[in-house]
Amino acid sequence: MVNRFVVLALSAIVSTVIFAPRLPTKSATFSSTSQPDDPVAPRHHARESQGGSNAMVLERDGSGQFRLTATIDNEDVSFLVDTGADLVALTEDTANRLGLLPPEDEFQPVMKTASGTGYGAPIMLETVEVGGERFRNVEAVVMKGLQTDLLGQSVLRRMGGVELQGDSMVIRPS
Repeated sequence: MVNRFVVLALSAIVSTVIFAPRLPTKSATFSSTSQPDDPVAPRHHARESQGGSNAMVLERDGSGQFRLTATIDNEDVSFLVDTGADLVALTEDTANRLGLLPPEDEFQPVMKTASGTGYGAPIMLETVEVGGERFRNVEAVVMKGLQTDLLGQSVLRRMGGVELQGDSMVIRPS
């Protein structure tokens, strides 16, 4: 059961990483906190929603994707927001920097992709902080060959509702 869950989660992650950059997008709209000269800089800001509660608003970057910076165990990590990923997925470099890189023998073949077998190792993140909210004991996976860190549903579902509004992704607290 757990292996099926991991395979499905990692399939979604790999598919997103492979195919999302190739999708056509509209031109990016930048928030007032953005840096237009860096097309992949994380862009997010909080703004008041109609219901009076704060919402996190992410603007598409130059590649048409949504990025943000989160804090894992007191270290900043830049993430691509992946609503189709079940788990947070870390690159080996990020996991190593955070002191979370599993031993080599914990990596298992978890999926088949067009480019070969995908290897991953499940981990648990003690704390993840996003937009001022702190989440404890977050399921994650370290993926061999992953090029960017992915913020998946193991955090997003805890944050609240996620919706797209044009070139903005709005995350409202539940």
